[in-house]
Amino acid sequence: MQLFHIEHTTQNWILTVTDKETIEQCRKVMRLKIGDLIHVQFTLANTTTRHLIKITELSNKLLWSIIESSSKDISSEIQNTCIMVAMSNKWDKIELITQKLTEIGIAKILFRPGERSVIKERNKNKAIRLQKIVKEATEQSRWRFIPEINYREHPEDSISDENIIIFDKKESETKSDIFKWKWKTIGIIGPEWWLGPKDYDRFNKYHPQIYTLWENVLRTETAAIIWWRLVKNK
Repeated sequence: MQLFHIEHTTQNWILTVTDKETIEQCRKVMRLKIGDLIHVQFTLANTTTRHLIKITELSNKLLWSIIESSSKDISSEIQNTCIMVAMSNKWDKIELITQKLTEIGIAKILFRPGERSVIKERNKNKAIRLQKIVKEATEQSRWRFIPEINYREHPEDSISDENIIIFDKKESETKSDIFKWKWKTIGIIGPEWWLGPKDYDRFNKYHPQIYTLWENVLRTETAAIIWWRLVKNK
């Protein structure tokens, strides 16, 4: 059943959607009709409310429906986990990383210019594109929350009491075979999950754990997915 993450209004058991893009998708792409059931949800103040609705009116300006049932989800402690991903060499790869991390349920994705990153700067138009991608990926995967997407040139300045875990191929005396996860955790991954000396200089003062995934070099998006799986198993 189709899910839309979109702003809407409710009054008693009536739910109304006026977003033109959503209505056009319902009418022209999905060809929905009166009586069809869909899910509509929206997140406000860390709480997502999802409604199962039955369409009662669908015009080119309005979707009007009856709420069949509703449920609420409050962001869990895992929502306090963030992944810092070094900017890649192509924007389409950054889009792919964003899409896949959204689908597996990562709450906060922070892109940063790594020492070996080809793309170093934020692009306003591309940032708007990424917001559209996370919305569509949230709907496709039926995830409850749209992740927070940010770009920071100096992400280390925003770290306070978080647990820092660097995923790298770097051999180190402090390398951890098993990392410790706590309330606030930041995972750091470089392009092709290899950080340079300048990257380490940024984060060393926070005494990060260093976790080696495998001996072979993984693509950034692959390493990020494995990182999230490890975190969820803790």
